[in-house]
Order: sequence, then structure tokens, then C-alpha cells
Amino acid sequence: MFRSIQLHSAGSHAHLAWAEGLTFRIPARWLEESGLHNFLDGANKLSLPRELPFLDPEGLPDLRFLSAFTNQPPVSARLPFSYRLIPSQLRSFLASAFGRWQRQHSHVWASFPQWPLDLSADFLTDLLEGCGSSWKNEPTPVILTHDIDSAEGLENLLRWFLAEEEKVDARPLNFVVPCGWPLDHSMLDQIVERGHKIGIHGFDHSNRTPFCAEAEMQQRLKASQPLIEKYRIQGYRAPSLLRTKSLLQKLSQQSQFDSSIPTSGGLFPVPNNGCASARPFVLDGILEWPLSRPRDWSLRFLGYKPREILSLWKQCVNTISSSGGVVTLLTHCEKQFSGNSSMIDIYSEFLQEIFHSPEFVFTTVEEAWSLQMS
Repeated sequence: MFRSIQLHSAGSHAHLAWAEGLTFRIPARWLEESGLHNFLDGANKLSLPRELPFLDPEGLPDLRFLSAFTNQPPVSARLPFSYRLIPSQLRSFLASAFGRWQRQHSHVWASFPQWPLDLSADFLTDLLEGCGSSWKNEPTPVILTHDIDSAEGLENLLRWFLAEEEKVDARPLNFVVPCGWPLDHSMLDQIVERGHKIGIHGFDHSNRTPFCAEAEMQQRLKASQPLIEKYRIQGYRAPSLLRTKSLLQKLSQQSQFDSSIPTSGGLFPVPNNGCASARPFVLDGILEWPLSRPRDWSLRFLGYKPREILSLWKQCVNTISSSGGVVTLLTHCEKQFSGNSSMIDIYSEFLQEIFHSPEFVFTTVEEAWSLQMS
């Protein structure tokens, strides 16, 4: 059982100043056992004393893992055929209708992690360790990624997105589906030749791989090996962000990192999913790179308009930066998501603002992690 608290004052604990005014979800039992509940006022606002009580992590679950996995397959994974056989316009219509209907009920589908951003795990880490994130010592890394879910997405990536990103000297990581449709390798070659990177986006995007028996899961993962070898691919992202612990354990054998767990998943792919952290971490032998900024498809399905999306993106990245996290963006290049003039305009505006800010730097997963380890 969680209790919502707001940090009213960090007091003398300067490394927690970033958390002032933010709301966190803390296990109620640990809050009481630690004695921190004594410093809450009637509105559940926390003011930290100069001398903190002994904060024993014993009995405190790692918040990053409480909702990190989507263990129950959604409807799309339970169909007797691939959900992608349903026309994309119909799928988008149904998802948008459901999302708009649910938008005002985030207290139900995002009780933990909270929507659109929840840094509860990072707050507890800094509180327990008595120091802030080392990511705060440098400009905040910003990682651009695209999920290329179709041939249309690949075409739009080359037609519009890469040009906008090259204007700000950014090199996005582009996750492609290896067995969903015939890949145009000349296009993939262009991406790599222009200095950008490619990642693996599941098997065929039918949303079944995370829930397969071990032998079939292994077979599906091995199907991407020729692509991995040809383009020296290091990263993986699960389609629809559906992930299980067994999937990540298998991935550690062929990938250096995964980027399938959102900081706050919200309503999609299933309610109440995410790691409540904007900082990379190691999970079962593989580096996990959380998707820290709200994704375009979730926002579109919830009924956010382009200018609303831009405003929310700015708000979230500033909070992530002050917390010592890493900004990882996911956008889709298909027309119904970000591959249209309105969304490309706000995406370009966002890129320009990040580029001209000394608080941020565009980089890659490999470069950002190397900097962290040095």
C-alpha cells in the first residue's frame, strides 16, 4: 500500500532540493517504520529535519521493479492472429476512443507510477544514500529514439526526421522490426552511413514474444541475429513496450542494453506500469535505459493536442534534468503518431530548444553510459 507525499522542504539536505514540490508514492509501512511519517503535516507534506532518523532500507521494496514488467498479455497478444492484421486506422480509432474516455481517471490507471512522470524511486535512492545522482555533474544526456513499426515509418524517418535531428547534431537510435515486413536494407544502410544507429524492435510486432514458451522466445530472438551482426546492433526495445523478466534475461545474451521500461507507462500498454526512475540501471545482467519522457503514441491516444504535448515534454525534461536523470525520448514516424506536419513542427521546436540550452546535450546510450562509468 502506497502513501502519496509531497516534499515541502529538503531543509539542509541540498541533494534533495530537486524534489521540493514534487509528489512521490512511498510504501506506507516503510514510511511509518522509518519514522519519516513524524515529519508530515496534515496535508501529507514532508519537511525533512536537519538530522534524519536512521533510514533502514530493510523491508523497503525496490520501487523500480514493482511495476517494471507487463506479466499479463494484453488483448493484442491473445488474439488467434496478429493484431497488426487489423487496419491501423481502426486500431488507432479504438485506442484513441478508449484513451480519451480514460484520460480523466489517471488516479486509477496510474496510481503507481504516477502520470506523466514519477521519480519516486530516484527520490528514495537519494534519500537513503545521502547524496544526489552523479548525472547532475554534467549537462543532462538526451537520447533520441524512434520505433519504426512499418515501411511507412522507415520512409518518413529518412524523409523528415533525420534531417531535423542532424540540424542539432543529434544521432537517434532507430528500432526496426526484423521480421514484420521485408526490410529495405538500402534505407538501413543510409541511416548508418549518416551516422545514426539501429536497434532491434522485437520479432514481428505481434506482441507475443514476451509471453512465449522459452524455446519459442529464444527462436524469435535469434531471428534478429543477421541484422545484429550486419549493423553491429547493441540495443533492444520490446514492441508496445511489453516486457517480462524472462525476456530481459534472454536479452542479456545478445544485447548490451534494453530500453523497454518507461519511467511512467500510464494507461498504455497496460495500466500502472513503469519503473518510477529516470536513471539507467542494471537488471539481470543487462543495462536498462528507461523511457523517461512520455511517449507520443500514449499522448495522442489520450487526446493531447500537439501544443499540449510540447508543453508537457518541456515540463518533464526540466524535472528530469534537475533530478539527475537522463532524458530518453520515443517518437514514432508513422503519420498517425508523429509523422505529420503538426507533430514534426513541435518535435523540431523541442529539438531546437534542447540544442540551445546549456543544461542538455544530445548523445547516444553508449556515450552517456561511458561518461557515467568514467
